[in-house]
Amino acid sequence: FLIFNTFSTLTADELKEIYIIEVGKLDVGSLSWNVDLDKNNYKISIILKDRGFLSGIYKFEGKYVADGLVINNNFVPKSYNQVWLTRNKKRDVKIFFHNGSLVKLKLSPKEIEHPRVQYIGIEDHSDPLTSFLNILMGKRESKTIDGRRVYLMYVGENKIYEGIETKKILIKNFVNIWADHKRTDLEYIEISQMLNKKLFTMPLIIKVKFKGIVFKLRKD
Repeated sequence: FLIFNTFSTLTADELKEIYIIEVGKLDVGSLSWNVDLDKNNYKISIILKDRGFLSGIYKFEGKYVADGLVINNNFVPKSYNQVWLTRNKKRDVKIFFHNGSLVKLKLSPKEIEHPRVQYIGIEDHSDPLTSFLNILMGKRESKTIDGRRVYLMYVGENKIYEGIETKKILIKNFVNIWADHKRTDLEYIEISQMLNKKLFTMPLIIKVKFKGIVFKLRKD
């Protein structure tokens, strides 16, 4: 994703970065991150892939794509697609938005539970990639829907030290759409970037605490 202080100078740009995914000292995978944007449109894509000796035990592959419009200095989603593949399962999520409202949601495999949230027509919510981008562009919080959950992403901590800005993004108001509980496996996301008021900068380090495990992503 990108970070920028003054949106008015936004110009067409394409940024690409490769990250190594580590758990402790173990290299468990790689992440390819692309952002394409101009004054009117944006597209974000992420590809995850296992690697290292643990890949023989735990294989995974994921692809995430979001695109939308830039309106009044905000990123407004049009579509979101998530594909997650392991040795034993494949999940596909497709979300479509129109004028700030969710108009269609497709899950594969199809969910058989009765939804506990009225998600069709929900307004002012973004997919996870768009929410993340909005926060890193200066918003303090963003309502989010990922096809299975609804929650609020917000900046709990923001520190600047020796030219590096670190944001800790937390989750609250978490509700499962299809399950009758409010447990969330994602505890926080922490991102560190070079602070630059004139240029976009991709994160130097990303830390994700998920199911009690800290995944560290660093530039390859």
